Amino acid sequence: MSRGKLRILKQRRASTQSTMKITKAMEMVAAAKANKIVKEITALKDYAYYAEKIMKKIAPVENSIYTSNKEGTLIVVVTPDMGLCGAFPMELTKLANDIASKTEDFIGFYNIGSKGEIELKHSGKLLLSRTKLYDVPKQEDAEYILDDILDIVEEKNIGKVKVVYGAFKNALIQKPEVVDLLPINFEGAMDPRFEYEPDSKELFEEAAFLYLLSKMYLIIYENKISELYARKNAMHNATDNAKNLIEKLTLAYNKARQASITQELIEIVNGAQALQEE
Repeated sequence: MSRGKLRILKQRRASTQSTMKITKAMEMVAAAKANKIVKEITALKDYAYYAEKIMKKIAPVENSIYTSNKEGTLIVVVTPDMGLCGAFPMELTKLANDIASKTEDFIGFYNIGSKGEIELKHSGKLLLSRTKLYDVPKQEDAEYILDDILDIVEEKNIGKVKVVYGAFKNALIQKPEVVDLLPINFEGAMDPRFEYEPDSKELFEEAAFLYLLSKMYLIIYENKISELYARKNAMHNATDNAKNLIEKLTLAYNKARQASITQELIEIVNGAQALQEE
């Protein structure tokens, strides 16, 4: 093998080693961020649970934006702003498109995140897209998104909203799921023994908004945790693949170097024999 080919193998090995250092660093960063914010998920789940519990004790108001079951379905898709998290973003948009194709009264998508915007633009049904709203979501981010959703519902005069997001199962499993946001489904009625201030309609409207806000906050927070763990896993796999490639390149380089040395020795011996014969 020529010295040029040896040099190419050496350069490829060095380049792969540099890439492995980057993927390892990104894996560690994603893991650190995920471990930090995952601790808050229990508190958010508790808040959402009690918000739903309160809703079940309040009598619904007919013809409210929160209870209407009008024709027309909006699909909200929560996706990452950053890549390098494997097939996670693609799985989210695939599920959203699958649901849209099976929904007769589908009117369009509301997207959150740069990765979803890229994919959903091709559908021709992207009504609104928000990108780079947050790094780690806060309650005000959830409120901003919920205001967008309610504005679309009023503008399009529809009654149904579905949300596609990455549900966090554990550090290894992040599964795309869909939940119904509107109309609100609940049971129960106000206890007639009590009087409420403000009146029941105003109370319902305020409680319904807070309930949806808690639900939306939990969704985008859980999706962020899923994104980070998906990135950690993808970078871990990339690091392992780089290690395997480095081993193969090292073996190929050593074999080629040995073959080159052997060839040089043969040429030297042949040259010496030729001189003796002369």
